[in-house]
Amino acid sequence: MTHRIRIAACSLALAALPTLAGCVVVASGPGPAGTSYTLGHLDGTLAASPQKVVDASEAVLKEQDMHMVSKDATGLDGKVVARTALDTRIEITVERQDEKKSKISIRVGTFGDVKLSRDLFEKIKAKL
Repeated sequence: MTHRIRIAACSLALAALPTLAGCVVVASGPGPAGTSYTLGHLDGTLAASPQKVVDASEAVLKEQDMHMVSKDATGLDGKVVARTALDTRIEITVERQDEKKSKISIRVGTFGDVKLSRDLFEKIKAKL
């Protein structure tokens, strides 16, 4: 009897396995050149140092009337955190790739916001 229960339990577990696929990459249509949007993050490359990207990010967020929570930058990386009027967290992280380029990652809220992320990226790029 216990052997049949084990077989039934294993069969049930195997039948449920396809529904537990785990993380799925969600890519949303074409965006700004050199960017990708996956799992709520907009990632791209900008031709500037992390400090300049952080300064441009801060300026864009202030122009959008976002409340600045924190800003920090070094020659290797940087991070800007702001909040909207509805208390949605906007986090921009920057990492140096080489002397002239930095990788930027923009996250809006818990699950991301494609439109706002792309808009912020374009405005930051225009500031540089």
